[in-house]
Amino acid sequence: MRQLLKRLRLGRLPAAKVGTAAVLVGSYPLLFIAAVLPDGHDDRFTGTWLFLAAAVAGYGAEVIAPRAATYMVNLLNWVQVGTAVRFVFREAALIVLLARVLNADAVQFAAFTLGVMALHGLRAVYSALAIYVNQRRRLPVVTRNVDLSELRIPDPPPRLLTVNHSWKMLFLDVPAVIGGLVADLADDFTWSLAGMSLAVATGIAACAGIAPYARRSRHLGDKARVLRVVNDRIRDYAPQVVLYFSGARDAAYQANMWLGTLARLDRPAVIIMRERFLVPLLGRTGLPVVCIDGTVDLMNFSLPSVRVALYPSNTGKNLHMIRNRGVAHVFVGHGDSDKAASSNPFARVYNQVWVAGQAGRDRYLRAGVGVRDDDIVEVGRPQLAGLSQAGEGTAGPLRTVLYAPTWEGWDAGDLTQTSLILMGPQIVRALLDDAPPLRVLYKPHPLTGTRDPRAAKAHKKIAAMIADANQARGSAHGSPAGSGPADVTSSAGAAASAELARIEARLLKLAGGVQATRGASGRTPPDYAVLSRDGKPDPQAEEEWRRLEAAWHSLYWSSDGGSRHRVITGPRPTVYECFNQSDMLISDISSVVSDFVATGKPYMVTNPVGLADDDFRAKFPSAAAAYLIGPDCAGLADIGALAAGNGDDPLAEDRRQLRCYLLGPNSPDAQTRFNDATARLAERAKKPVASQAVDARPGSPAAEEPMEAANAQ
Repeated sequence: MRQLLKRLRLGRLPAAKVGTAAVLVGSYPLLFIAAVLPDGHDDRFTGTWLFLAAAVAGYGAEVIAPRAATYMVNLLNWVQVGTAVRFVFREAALIVLLARVLNADAVQFAAFTLGVMALHGLRAVYSALAIYVNQRRRLPVVTRNVDLSELRIPDPPPRLLTVNHSWKMLFLDVPAVIGGLVADLADDFTWSLAGMSLAVATGIAACAGIAPYARRSRHLGDKARVLRVVNDRIRDYAPQVVLYFSGARDAAYQANMWLGTLARLDRPAVIIMRERFLVPLLGRTGLPVVCIDGTVDLMNFSLPSVRVALYPSNTGKNLHMIRNRGVAHVFVGHGDSDKAASSNPFARVYNQVWVAGQAGRDRYLRAGVGVRDDDIVEVGRPQLAGLSQAGEGTAGPLRTVLYAPTWEGWDAGDLTQTSLILMGPQIVRALLDDAPPLRVLYKPHPLTGTRDPRAAKAHKKIAAMIADANQARGSAHGSPAGSGPADVTSSAGAAASAELARIEARLLKLAGGVQATRGASGRTPPDYAVLSRDGKPDPQAEEEWRRLEAAWHSLYWSSDGGSRHRVITGPRPTVYECFNQSDMLISDISSVVSDFVATGKPYMVTNPVGLADDDFRAKFPSAAAAYLIGPDCAGLADIGALAAGNGDDPLAEDRRQLRCYLLGPNSPDAQTRFNDATARLAERAKKPVASQAVDARPGSPAAEEPMEAANAQ
């Protein structure tokens, strides 16, 4: 009871949510009140019209409440008054109303009551068929760029038939309710029977409509065969390198940053993922992608040709792959930085740790987390190829400053993680007010606000400041401006926004992604069986992807003439594209800083806790050539001159030297070093003999060949 009362404290909720909840709860008692009001045929109008009003209100609330009053829907479920019970309540009230108003004979009344029971039976049959189809189509593995024609995956049923199917089928009683009310008003029970007949017929038609899809999907229930077919295709491909990734939805960028590097390897590679919701978020790649949710399924997935496994992140599910002793396991991370996460003690479970340059090696040795110097390999940062360099300038008429703060991190007591909370709005205000004017690009970390709501609040404040600044700048030039990809208030801006949206939709499809849809109960995932079936290698699609990517970026950056500020929160444009558009960076200690050093352009690093400059640079070597910004933001005074490149820049030479320390030498290039490191490690791994290739699943003798020989070298 105490919990119930606590849940009913509505004072802090918006009026719209309270109103929706009130209608949802109040309409059902009102139905019974309306049902018992009439006392015979001559007294039917008041009760019937009141019943109609309550029924309409109840139906409307059922549609709106899952989004507008989620708390009340959950509360009703908690006290065992769920959606199905509420619909039964309405149907029972209708029967009471009919009994009090109409003088129907026993046969007619029994027929209507049996119709109500039939509706519930049809709902059960339909739900069973829909669940059967959904379960059969939920394959144990999701793939891209793998030929699954052998599985004969059929087309899915229309989403109308399967998404929120149980909820939709409850509304079968609408014709029956309408027929019953018309019967009351017309004093003719035939109308109620007609409405019930229509409801039952609709239910039968729905069951008949989904039944063929259940039959066509029946063979997909053989999960072992599905896994075997996918395993055979991957074994035929004989990958030697695997990128293994597990993470949250917002962490997809950690895998995406390695797709280009893997594609340029001189050995066949495959991508293994563990969460199917990440597959549509993976960028365009021609490499085979295999997502296996189940731990046992993964352990039984034979990869006898794989010699090297690369890990972009440290997650618990990595253990399911690391257990394979016939594979060399390498932590490559998702960025080289001075953050504590870049010297995690968990790294010692890997055979090797690959870092960008000497700075990464020193960081692990300095941290003393158990990673041996011999197990650290410097491979550079292949992702940085093609970055514009200092002195090349940017295309826009204004000097551009990129503010790219990192997220708040998992340590609530570490205020050095992000500048967003303590300094973010002040930094952006100084940039917006600078004279001569600058263009500001604001790109926060994808995880911003996931742990600390203050970061989310600061982000919203900055976005509003930039929108206001764009409005003021546009007004000063005689035209309004927003903060999106184009000025949608003008016809040209609207056309640019529409074209960007069209290109994005096509890029999503080419990448193998399918947008989730939103239903009454929230976001509904895509049909992964179709995603797997249709995600085949296509050279023409590869070329179209490259062309559309270039077109998107060209239109995005040119749609405003290069003068408007930007709030960039999506996966496109990438932070590297923002580097190319910027003359200067302001960021926190993160891999963004280390990567930006490759451009040779000036950069500023925030010092939120106000450490002495020498102490800060000693603790964070990536800031050795940075201009530091203290908590008071006093270091922003000369930012305009630095961004313009025509002011005093005493740290220019320091940046050139720091680049080699952080990222390694320019020659050989990073991709070559990465390929060479992969080749050396693959050669060290023991090659399987013919008998091992037949059965190299985890637990088999072939899979248990130890990696100690490779580790001892």
